[in-house]
Amino acid sequence: MAEKTKRQRLSKNQRKILEILDKYPELTARDIAVILWARDVRYKTPEYSSVHRSLSLLHKMGLVEKIGGQLKWRKRKNSQVKIISDAEKTG
Repeated sequence: MAEKTKRQRLSKNQRKILEILDKYPELTARDIAVILWARDVRYKTPEYSSVHRSLSLLHKMGLVEKIGGQLKWRKRKNSQVKIISDAEKTG
């Protein structure tokens, strides 16, 4: 019998975070939140918490890694993730 593989879908924010890390290789969670939300984001705000939660899930999936004493994040070099835009999904 064929073995089932569990595919985890990425949320819109997780896809955006991976796109940001493609453009800027090493960033802190706060830096990512500032880029993602296009405004100043402070620690322990809902925006920061959302980014940190997404980074933690991406880390569990093996798509990003912590660097520099766990302050910065970067996309793993061997992660083979194709980011599909919403337009490609519907078309």
